[in-house]
Amino acid sequence: MTQFLKSAPLANPFPPQQAYLAIEQKPADAAEKRRLEALRRHVQAHTHTADLRGLAGAVKKLLGASYEVGCGSAHVWVLRAGETERLAIVADRLTTAYRDWFEPSLEQPPATSRNPHRRLAIPGAPTTPTASPS
Repeated sequence: MTQFLKSAPLANPFPPQQAYLAIEQKPADAAEKRRLEALRRHVQAHTHTADLRGLAGAVKKLLGASYEVGCGSAHVWVLRAGETERLAIVADRLTTAYRDWFEPSLEQPPATSRNPHRRLAIPGAPTTPTASPS
């Protein structure tokens, strides 16, 4: 007689998420800035959650009808009504790195050496002449 092993079902199959808000565009006016600040405070108060999509209702309520709010698999996005570029996103700090509009960009070419005069060529990248040290 064959016995089947019984396994206990997982109570929550999704790992915990750490919510944060990234505001990707400059607020249009003082009222929008206040709404986004209130949203940031709300998200910071609810950082540990099993599913970020659960914050979508609060996002809609805090921002009002002049914003479109939607969910992806593990994030909540915000658009100004009638626009196509994302205004803000609530995402998981453990798996993403969205930045606020006022933060400097991290777009830098990859460093291949600590010494800038001895950088290795990157295959497929255009070569640019480097100034020789004086």
